[in-house]
Amino acid sequence: MDWSHLKVVMAIARAGTLTQAAQLLEMDQTTVGRRLNALEAQLGEILFVRSKSGFMATDQGRIVLEHARSVEAMLEQMQDDLREQSENVAGVVRIVSNTWILQRLACRAAKDILNSHPRLELRLSGRLPPVPPHGEATLSLWFDAPPAAMEFSTPFCMLPYASYRAFDLPAQSLRWVLFRDDDAPGPTMTRQLRKKLGEKVQVPLTATDASILMTAVEDGIGKGVLPECLGGENPRLVRLQEGEGAIQMGRVLHLHRNPDTMESKRVRAVITWLQAAMLRDFGAQLITPGKTAARPE
Repeated sequence: MDWSHLKVVMAIARAGTLTQAAQLLEMDQTTVGRRLNALEAQLGEILFVRSKSGFMATDQGRIVLEHARSVEAMLEQMQDDLREQSENVAGVVRIVSNTWILQRLACRAAKDILNSHPRLELRLSGRLPPVPPHGEATLSLWFDAPPAAMEFSTPFCMLPYASYRAFDLPAQSLRWVLFRDDDAPGPTMTRQLRKKLGEKVQVPLTATDASILMTAVEDGIGKGVLPECLGGENPRLVRLQEGEGAIQMGRVLHLHRNPDTMESKRVRAVITWLQAAMLRDFGAQLITPGKTAARPE
């Protein structure tokens, strides 16, 4: 879910009209209305109704507002934490993950932390696990891969996934493209999807990264289950609906850390930044330590 859409909802609730909300957000009224419509279409709910006094939140709208305000408060607190840590944050932090995650961090979020900490250097690596150890402090973000030697893993956030197809691919097509994670231990996403889809589906293509799968879905090779933050923004894709084999699920992203470096200021600053980025740019739900997030189906 796009954080900019949630900001529009809060601005409308605070201002009462689209015109005043647009002034608060410093954008034109058409853009505000379009983003509200996009969020309502994504959620399948009406969030506001017009009244003589302006826009009034529906019951569903009040639920969205409650969660949006929580996200806003958390982001503000994280920004405060980052500012407090701005002194003496220096050195290299290596981040290892799927290529699509690193690409999204690089194009949407990296500038924030690097501007705040000019002596910090991020080294982004899309190398698939197992990744050999390196001298610099390393943070890894993986869905299914076990932690490397001398590392420990904790659930970090839940990323929402949904099913998509190209506009010109028939909705009832049995062709799917899937992740290739057959070497990963435990109940992987691929195994869950194959069981859910049944034996009749055809899988002409598999890949190890969501950005590759999205390209295949765009080209009409088959339907695919993609991160909502990617599929929902792609104008060449349409989300599957009920009766079309729609699949919705959550995937737990784990953070792998080395206990020898986890308390350093630069590592703590990067973790705080990653939390903010996952909320704002990935539509993720952060997982509180000691609690396991439920997987939406």
